[in-house]
Amino acid sequence: GEGGGGVHQEEEFWQPGGKVGKQVKVNVHKKIYKEFTDLRIVQELGAHKGAVWSMKFSVDGAYLASAGQDEIIRIWQVREDAKSAGGSEGSGGAGSSSSSKDAGSEKRRGFFQEKPYRIYGGHKADILDLCWSKTQFLLSSSMDKTVRLWHISMNECLRVFSHTDFVTSIQFHPIDDKYFLSGSLDEKVRLWSIPEQTVVDWVNIHEMVTAVCFSPDGKKAVIGSYKGKCRFYSVEGNQFEYITQMDVKNTRGKNSRGKKITGLQYMPGVDRFLLVTSNDSRIRMYDGFTLCCKYKGHRNANSQIASGFSPGGGFVACGSEDGSVCIWSTINTFIPSVNPFYTGYRSDKNASFESFLASDDIVTSAVFAPHHDNVTISGNLGIAPPTKAAEALVKPSLKRLGLGKTKADQEREDAQRAGETAMRAAAAVGQTIVTSGFSGEIRVFE
Repeated sequence: GEGGGGVHQEEEFWQPGGKVGKQVKVNVHKKIYKEFTDLRIVQELGAHKGAVWSMKFSVDGAYLASAGQDEIIRIWQVREDAKSAGGSEGSGGAGSSSSSKDAGSEKRRGFFQEKPYRIYGGHKADILDLCWSKTQFLLSSSMDKTVRLWHISMNECLRVFSHTDFVTSIQFHPIDDKYFLSGSLDEKVRLWSIPEQTVVDWVNIHEMVTAVCFSPDGKKAVIGSYKGKCRFYSVEGNQFEYITQMDVKNTRGKNSRGKKITGLQYMPGVDRFLLVTSNDSRIRMYDGFTLCCKYKGHRNANSQIASGFSPGGGFVACGSEDGSVCIWSTINTFIPSVNPFYTGYRSDKNASFESFLASDDIVTSAVFAPHHDNVTISGNLGIAPPTKAAEALVKPSLKRLGLGKTKADQEREDAQRAGETAMRAAAAVGQTIVTSGFSGEIRVFE
């Protein structure tokens, strides 16, 4: 009766624990238009017992590795037809006897194959980080004080690299994947040679190391510490040489003491822009060594949550301690803030974002699936290509001022139209976001 109607209204949108296939409510914060307009949950995998601490797509986007508290690494294969979403309809080959009803469910079979492609056991404590090489090798680091090397073609562990304390972070050298960096709570960062299974060089930063990464050209190493310091070293010639240090913190207020750095990532293909996630619930973008933008809106006070770029750098996504995923558009960052309605605020503060509920517990990873994002930040300036949208933002056309409209109204309309056009043309359409966290499921939203 009437009660049923009421319930039905409430369940219009997906809730954690609900049925796959439903639309997900996207909330817009301090923003005029929505970029993620029609988001749905398309798959849920009961992937792990306990929390997932790390989740990484392979460089080619064909596999996802996930690992955490249950000490097991699982590799999930992206379905061939998921890559070119909505592939040919009549591919009922194997089950040609299937009725049309089944054909429908065939199409909605999910982004990943339901069963893991590989299950890697061997670690004896929580797995904290994962990293893929271009050649489908995978490194895993753990609280058992080891790093292990695997290859997608094999079931067994290929190498074990022993440390003296928890290994919090690892990264393959982006150019020469015979080398990798490891950061540990013993305050040391090591550059390892895989063939020789030895430490080529190391440096002690006198603070617990919580994040490491290479610059995209492999010439610099960036090290994030427990106290919010970010150190840059040259590693050319496989030797650490100190360049500089940044304090990742606010100049005043309760966050003026540096908080643990939980993630470091360079913008895809742009050496200049570095994204730093830290436990003061802020994400900071640095241009070289200069802070150029702060993203806020998520909660990350005690968790090992890292933010990441969409494949072309057009968006930043981050999980949150309240179970949501927040998404900011970086394109705004690179458009001169001529139009305050478009950027929301001064260019160095970005509190305009979208969010959706992904879990009823902490979301530790929210990653974009590779090769979907066709907004690339191109050119050596690292600025968004001047689309018509961008031009409209920089030079709002005042010729079209309708009667009775203020200049501000018109600018707002221009900004909204331009923003929506830019987004429709590009980024949010066809984005796939994969999330995981304390509850152990992997969920796929598109």
